[in-house]
Amino acid sequence: MPSVAKDTRSAALYAPLRRRMIENGDWDRIAARLARELNESGWIDKFKDQSKEMARAAENTGGISVDTLMAELAPQAQGEVPSAVRQDIIGVIRKLLEKQIEF
Repeated sequence: MPSVAKDTRSAALYAPLRRRMIENGDWDRIAARLARELNESGWIDKFKDQSKEMARAAENTGGISVDTLMAELAPQAQGEVPSAVRQDIIGVIRKLLEKQIEF
């Protein structure tokens, strides 16, 4: 049961923090930085190419929906975010949170 309480507490903190980050522009800055770093690492091109290959392969069987394509690629894509990119973005978020929340 402790994990349920922790999840509830995390969810209660997430919404107002996200709203505040959106309002002051931090959310967009982090998203832009993440997109830039993923692009520079080749991650975006890799999954763009992979999705094109899957779509071409599915043409013979009637095609594939975007939702199906996303459902198949998302877990792999999330797992293959370069660790340097992941750590950098986590560090940026951690610094923002430290400014906003007193521990």
